[in-house]
Amino acid sequence: MRPDLLEAQASVDWALSQLPDLSKRLDEWLKRGVTIEIKELPSPADTNLIIAVENELLPLSFQAEVGAYINSIRSSLDILASALVRRHNIPIPENRVGFPIMESKEKFDKAKDAQIFVQGLPALGQRLFNDLKPYQGGNERLWTLHQLDIMRKHRRLLNARLNPIHIWMTGSLAEGDFTPLGGEGSIQVNEETVLGMIRKGVPRPAIHTAFYVAIDEPGFAAKKPVTAALAQMAQTASFVINFFDA
Repeated sequence: MRPDLLEAQASVDWALSQLPDLSKRLDEWLKRGVTIEIKELPSPADTNLIIAVENELLPLSFQAEVGAYINSIRSSLDILASALVRRHNIPIPENRVGFPIMESKEKFDKAKDAQIFVQGLPALGQRLFNDLKPYQGGNERLWTLHQLDIMRKHRRLLNARLNPIHIWMTGSLAEGDFTPLGGEGSIQVNEETVLGMIRKGVPRPAIHTAFYVAIDEPGFAAKKPVTAALAQMAQTASFVINFFDA
């Protein structure tokens, strides 16, 4: 890799290298922090609810840690932009250099520094920006990365989404004794996470499931484990950096 891009790639590589350990520690918290219970419903209901109970708050240290990884990935693109400004002598003051990601295509097209930056690149680099569409509604991963890096400074990003990755039971259940929920696998009822219904009077089965911790923000990052979302954003940043290594 060209020397002027090593720092940018190192920021992405550092974040990626931490994800396996983060995933392991989140799984450990979920195993001790979330349990499955059966909630008895009064008559005339002929079923009870299977609910997930969060017994331990998600440690705040995870919030700070994930924020640091998001910032490192987002910063890698700004470091890339600074390297390209120096490489191509683009006339932007150093304190205003940044990898442009905007709220809309209209704002991207009208942003003075963004356009000076893009127009100062070789033709191939300009075409990359046209293909990347680094704005809301154009590139969801880049826009989400940009927004999360802003939002992490003001509020918590993580939420223990009690949606099971999978759920199964072992025991003497007959057909119709257990009714799982469709869709995402859980619904909120009176602040309780309901995973399904089980017929009253049947022997209690052993219930096996696994949950995940996600970024608490609408969009692609909210519907997958936080480590998967971080990996995808890191892969996008790495793709952009490596393009300019050509």
